[in-house]
Amino acid sequence: MKKIVFFTQSLECGGVQKSVSTLANSLKYRFKVSIILAEDHKDFFYKVDNIDVFKIKTLKINTKEKNVGLKLFDYRKKELEALLEKISPEIVISYEDYHNLILLNTNYKCKKIISIRNSIYNLYKKEERIHLLDSNFYFENIKLFYPKADKIITVSNHINNELKELCDLSNIVTIYNGISENNSNELFNYHKPFILNVARLNKRKGQCDLIEAFNLIKDNIEHDLFIIGDGVEKEKLQTLIKNLNISDRVKLLGRKRPSSYIKSCDLFVFPSKSEGFSNVILEVISCKKNILAYNYKGSNEILPSQNTIEIGEIRLLANKILYFLQNEKINEQYADNLFNISKKFTLEKTLENYKKEILSLCVE
Repeated sequence: MKKIVFFTQSLECGGVQKSVSTLANSLKYRFKVSIILAEDHKDFFYKVDNIDVFKIKTLKINTKEKNVGLKLFDYRKKELEALLEKISPEIVISYEDYHNLILLNTNYKCKKIISIRNSIYNLYKKEERIHLLDSNFYFENIKLFYPKADKIITVSNHINNELKELCDLSNIVTIYNGISENNSNELFNYHKPFILNVARLNKRKGQCDLIEAFNLIKDNIEHDLFIIGDGVEKEKLQTLIKNLNISDRVKLLGRKRPSSYIKSCDLFVFPSKSEGFSNVILEVISCKKNILAYNYKGSNEILPSQNTIEIGEIRLLANKILYFLQNEKINEQYADNLFNISKKFTLEKTLENYKKEILSLCVE
């Protein structure tokens, strides 16, 4: 039985983590599957049964230290290399650019599959640092190392095309995320109707825009606004809610399994400014719920134009929310249309496509 290792940051709540756990659990009947996590201090949100999980010890670091991002990168590369030598897999699958570059920098000889899940031009802004590394680090190393991967899997054609523009790549394929049928009838019982957003509390996810849009129309609707997720923007969002005096109408719920909330909401609003191929959008449309989203690059691969508005148009966002909530039949018609679209993105199809690409690298 061939050995496969998945390499990612953690198994806490998130789209990447859900994809890792789902694929790992699916492959364990055909391969000896292990998971390596780049940090050891976060709890598991997703279950992985009968799969060995190895963790790289999380270092205590001074984020202001010179070149601390590079030092942490090199530390994780060495630790990953040591674990791979110990496990001796034939194939390693890594997720997200940071971990992809760590894997491709190791000297361990095996087939290396990398998964890219975000638009690189939207993600790496000059003013932002990811894993304490700036945009130049990512662009330079992606150009240098991605052509060395045995297989590159993107979650959208938009990302696929971006990478081909940046690098000379031939070993690249798009596999859309998939959703399994949700037969649960569990609902979230609340005394008022509500609008829902599910995402990390991150500037790119646009919750500030959503809260400001809600504030513009709050007196015209009876709905409250629920936001599920956690992240670095939590305090900023709490302050905004307090300053707008809408603490009784807007609830930051933290990390929760969103299914019952999705099934109970009247509208899902997703003002994200950058996405790969959102798992939560798939879950929402498979539950026959309508979505209003920003027109991030690649959104048209899943959402019709009537379900999106231009990024940053807060007044338009507010007006479109109001339009859907005040026109129940139209809201339901859009939800039915999205439900039909969801049938193209099955989890079974996604898993079969991954297995096909993995098996293509298993030739002796």
